[in-house]
Amino acid sequence: MSRNSVVIHSDAGTASTLFAKAAGIIETVSPGTDAVDASQNFEKGNAAMVSAYLFTSVPFWPDGTVFLSLVGDGEPIAARLKNGSYIVSPNNGTLTMTAGLLGFDCARHIDPALYGNDGWEAVRCAAALAGGAPFDSAGPLMDDGATVFFSMEKAVIGDGFAEGAVGMLLKNFGNLTFTIGTDEFEDTGIRTGDLIRVTFTRNGEIQYDEEMTYQPSFGYVPVGDPVVFNGSSGYMDIGLNMKSFIDECIPQILDCPDPGEFKVRIEKITGERK
Repeated sequence: MSRNSVVIHSDAGTASTLFAKAAGIIETVSPGTDAVDASQNFEKGNAAMVSAYLFTSVPFWPDGTVFLSLVGDGEPIAARLKNGSYIVSPNNGTLTMTAGLLGFDCARHIDPALYGNDGWEAVRCAAALAGGAPFDSAGPLMDDGATVFFSMEKAVIGDGFAEGAVGMLLKNFGNLTFTIGTDEFEDTGIRTGDLIRVTFTRNGEIQYDEEMTYQPSFGYVPVGDPVVFNGSSGYMDIGLNMKSFIDECIPQILDCPDPGEFKVRIEKITGERK
């Protein structure tokens, strides 16, 4: 028999007891529910990072799973996605990328009369939802437009090209994920092995402009070469074989609070790589 889970994200760090406290609350409210440590090492207050992390991991969990973010400021809310999963988080944009990927249903204010107003109300609500409490028990329905979403560049797809923006920095590997879905990219007509040009701009100024190939993975190009490939998140990625694309090719993106300011165009070209 499957067990219900609350997947916890925080910026408290591994030296903090926050996760242990949250896990204790979850076990108390909904005995037998698993408290899963997704990561407690997010940058302080960086809701955009959690948003990106969620959209790469939520699709791998069973529909109906509860995801809890304790990163950043904002009124605690509970949101339901189209697949029946929940995200409980501050109302600060955390929902953005996953809602864009799976579809946003609605969100509710967390009722302090039921869940308290002591900083742990989001945890109690997440535990209750994982334990089978109906969604309407979270609290009053939020008005249309009251839920905060980051501005997310919608992909533009055409014959032989795709345009979008940087959606996430995968710093551990040095890769970038675009807001261009792998299914959308197929509609460009660009196929494995094709020569492409990748151009990054920010505020209209070119930040990177190089030729490369579209391949299944890093190992299809020489060490140090760039490659565009289908990311495991369902969106297109770019990286270097055995090196960090971010550090080697576009380090200025590390100083930008919103990586979405970096726009990308991927265009098929003819001939051989220069």
